[in-house]
Amino acid sequence: MGTRRKSIAIPIALASACLAATAASRAGEITLYSTREAALVAPVAAAFTEASGIKVKIVLVGDSLVERLASEGEASPADVLLTIGLDKTIQLATSGRTQVFTSPRLEQAVPANLQGGSSQWIALAIRPRVVMARNDNVITAIDYEDLAGAQWRGKLCMRSLLHQNNVALVAAYLAHHGEAATEAWLAGLKANLAHKPDGKDNDVVREIAQGTCEIGIGNTVALAQLRDGREGADWRNWAMAVKAVPTTFKGGGTHVNLTGVAIAKYAPHMADAQKFMEFLVTPPAQRMFAAAELEFPVMATAECAPIVAEMGSFTADALPIDVIGRTQQAAIGLIKKAGFDG
Repeated sequence: MGTRRKSIAIPIALASACLAATAASRAGEITLYSTREAALVAPVAAAFTEASGIKVKIVLVGDSLVERLASEGEASPADVLLTIGLDKTIQLATSGRTQVFTSPRLEQAVPANLQGGSSQWIALAIRPRVVMARNDNVITAIDYEDLAGAQWRGKLCMRSLLHQNNVALVAAYLAHHGEAATEAWLAGLKANLAHKPDGKDNDVVREIAQGTCEIGIGNTVALAQLRDGREGADWRNWAMAVKAVPTTFKGGGTHVNLTGVAIAKYAPHMADAQKFMEFLVTPPAQRMFAAAELEFPVMATAECAPIVAEMGSFTADALPIDVIGRTQQAAIGLIKKAGFDG
């Protein structure tokens, strides 16, 4: 462990050059409202403090972030908001809980399709949602469109279509292809199911490994976390028998979900909050942050955790992710219309 910490300390020290020169010489503190467990955010927060002198108070909020900000109003101590999922990130901005930032560093570091179009938030890490199959399956790549094909009748497993990860995928399909094509696609998915959608992405991995279905849809995060053994030996063995298949829209890239960050509307320490966000998009901080949950960094120059890199590379679809956000409610309507009510 000591060797690993030293290897991280060197690039983090270099990253401090990205911060204002005076920041390290004065005491300050920002408050981070996070829907991610504090233990997963603490290492990168500590690295920021070491580089800048600015402390980070982490407040775990869970799924009640918007409600808490609404109840606190202008008296809220929140400076930075960290949340998991496109739906929750978009909700922060559309409910007026964030503020516009002006930062060439953020704009240059994060791909334009992974930024809120009104400069209200950015993605810090991404979670490709792809097809999975057993390692011995000959499939090497697939398009999302082909998942509705007759060759997959009775062979597809997935969790509820109304889970936010699948809603975002359907919303992306809708943004690409329009309502009629999305309805037809959903009908094809339903016809191809091995059984009614249930469980989590973990269960999809298990069922593929056990032969219940030939292919499934899941996030790379789920596969990586099972492979690292945190859920036990059985889950690890199932995950090691399953691969993430390169999956793209025809003529496009891979659909991704995200972990997002924004500056709170009434941030008491706006300047320091922006410094923290800028620190989070330095390559060493990106590596540390993404590795905590085994996500992919948004920066191409940032290293992935080895267990993530082993799954392959996935180029995020160029469709602006906030465009996908705007089609989510319509996607939910189509999912229900197709008979996916659970």
